Amino acid sequence: MEWEFTAAEVVRGEVDYGLAEFRADLLKEVEQNMGGMEGVAPERIFEVIYDLCYWCATGNEYDEFLSGLDQDSFLPAFLGTIRAHLEPNIEMLGAILQSLIMERVEGKNIPLEEALKQVDELNRQVVAKRVLN
Repeated sequence: MEWEFTAAEVVRGEVDYGLAEFRADLLKEVEQNMGGMEGVAPERIFEVIYDLCYWCATGNEYDEFLSGLDQDSFLPAFLGTIRAHLEPNIEMLGAILQSLIMERVEGKNIPLEEALKQVDELNRQVVAKRVLN
């Protein structure tokens, strides 16, 4: 995706761009890129791509995520081919998460461990709401 702002601006709180907006934008991108492909459910691909972005944005390795997938499916190979395209998304999601954590630690004086738990729970809530129609 391309934004009219940077990940650094999100981290500094200069731009109001959160998890729900990111997920909605990512869904649009996946639908645009996957639309019309027979046998492919863009919504399912979106969910896996978001999970991969979140996995990497929280400090985990791309290849470790791929190795946890069903190797007989097309997903590991597909996700391997779009790695470079996902890097900006991973960076932006990381910035969003960092901003949310800093907001709690610096703005609300919440201990770091508790802030990490709260942001993880917020992510779970946003994912549970789903941006899918």
